[in-house]
Amino acid sequence: MGKKSKGKGKAKGKVSKKERGKALRLAAATAEPISEPDESSHAAAEVTDLAEARRRRTVDSMELAARLASISTVLQRHLSRADAGEGLTRARLSALALLVLGGPRTLGDLAAAEHVRPPTMTRLIHAMEADGLVTRRPNPDDARSVVIEATSKGVKQLEKGRVRQIAPLAETISDLGRDERLRLEDAADLLGRVLRDSTWESAGSDE
Repeated sequence: MGKKSKGKGKAKGKVSKKERGKALRLAAATAEPISEPDESSHAAAEVTDLAEARRRRTVDSMELAARLASISTVLQRHLSRADAGEGLTRARLSALALLVLGGPRTLGDLAAAEHVRPPTMTRLIHAMEADGLVTRRPNPDDARSVVIEATSKGVKQLEKGRVRQIAPLAETISDLGRDERLRLEDAADLLGRVLRDSTWESAGSDE
């Protein structure tokens, strides 16, 4: 009897394989998972750090203005190399752009906008008028002057010339990645707003 009761005591304290497995599964379910290194999280952290560094960086207005002016010079040089075609010289292209985009103007206004003397602009307008690109009409505000406006032929020739002129630049931009093109578009929008809001032209004309 003593042996039996002793054996029964051992059996009662022993944990079965089924219970042990259940305990192990429960421990595994409640244990905290071991996190593996996430490369994407590291990349995101680096981008965030770079953005924060750029945000805190001070920008010198004079230095930035000088860089933009330099970029503008280079851009204009590249654009001027493009052949507008059909006899549309750089001077004609510029004058037509003013008339089409800015509306009719007097000859004096055109000369001032193009930074040339009135006689020079007069010769240019005479040649463009002979080719049917512009026309004249009386100035309702001043009987002594006339207003110059682009004809439909002038508008079409401007569109063709602009396409030919900017085609090489457009091809270069198309080679950029999507994110770079979006950044460039945002920069162009911001620069356009800065130029529209600027007052240096009116300030300079007062001198």
